[in-house]
Amino acid sequence: MYTRTLARTAVAVCAAGVVSAMAMAPVSATGNASVYTNGTERGRVNYWSGTDDFRVSDTSCDGRSVYTQYQRAGASTVRLNHKGGCGTYVIVNRTFANGQTIKYRVCVDVPVARDICGPWKRDTTG
Repeated sequence: MYTRTLARTAVAVCAAGVVSAMAMAPVSATGNASVYTNGTERGRVNYWSGTDDFRVSDTSCDGRSVYTQYQRAGASTVRLNHKGGCGTYVIVNRTFANGQTIKYRVCVDVPVARDICGPWKRDTTG
């Protein structure tokens, strides 16, 4: 009886350790891209290949909205708008087939001139 109780306790403790380790594991993007003007970051996009989530962030209080463009190999460019303003972000989920090449970038929407875009970042869908 004592051995069985001890074994059950050991299994419960191990299971709790696994769950807490999973809960503490950091969730990080597989890639990100930013746009800068005059040395200041104006916008950022983070991409998670495991979930195909894009987080589009407006990182500057300049009164201009930001957007992300992405393109999968052989497909058209898609625009994800974010008009939330300074210090905000929006998460947009997509569903892609695994193993596709994808590129993405973030841009500042400039109404009276050409938009300002950061460089393309290349990744692979999960």
